[in-house]
Amino acid sequence: MSPRPKRELGRGRSTTIAQIKAVARQQMAEYGTAGLSLRGIGREMNITAPAIYNYFPRLDDLITALIVDAFNALADAMEAAEAAEASERPYDKIMALCLAYREWAMADPTVFQLIYGNPIPGYYAPEELTIPLARRPFLGLFRWFIRAHQTGELTIPAEYRSVPPAMAEGIAAWRRETGIEMPDALLGLLMSGWARIHGAVLLELFGHLEPLVGGGGSFYRYELEAFAQRLELGGRPDRASRTSELSAAESRGGEGS
Repeated sequence: MSPRPKRELGRGRSTTIAQIKAVARQQMAEYGTAGLSLRGIGREMNITAPAIYNYFPRLDDLITALIVDAFNALADAMEAAEAAEASERPYDKIMALCLAYREWAMADPTVFQLIYGNPIPGYYAPEELTIPLARRPFLGLFRWFIRAHQTGELTIPAEYRSVPPAMAEGIAAWRRETGIEMPDALLGLLMSGWARIHGAVLLELFGHLEPLVGGGGSFYRYELEAFAQRLELGGRPDRASRTSELSAAESRGGEGS
């Protein structure tokens, strides 16, 4: 059978861009982020390579567009979770944001790994575009950590209160760039919390948690609860009642959520 003739694109520009991105995400799911290829996308869509180049002149341009979409999608999911939480207690808002972070990662692990996984060989993200977008998903956490600290609903543990000079310099530069005012120790604490939950998400995505602690949902919540308790975060339920609540949810089949 002779190969199908290549065809040029005759559809709306926005529709075509969306289709190219969809095929690119499919390629990443099948071959990893390093498996992206404009020619491969063209073959999958049965269009000529020059037609693809009209939309993304370089592979780097497509990767950047996918990264922009990913950061915005994560931010949208976290902002929606924050807005949906009716309580104005810091504990409830922070839990909603952190749970949304994991939920988004589990729903689309390929895209999550694009922005937080192994770097793509030879690709360098345009920092002036991607750094502000990378910050956007966490603006809600910044806001609620600052508010809880200002109202006395968050206690910075003693071991976090002294920030090393090199770290303080980095925080000062970050503060000048972002205009976000928060104490050095508070930002260090927030970063420690992110490292904690992000590590749990990656361990779960790569299948390292289940052999040890079962499904990742319980462990993730366990870590969140422990961190909230360490901070004496305002509005949190006591640990015993929260553990009982989570166990009941798991028995109803809520473990994966």
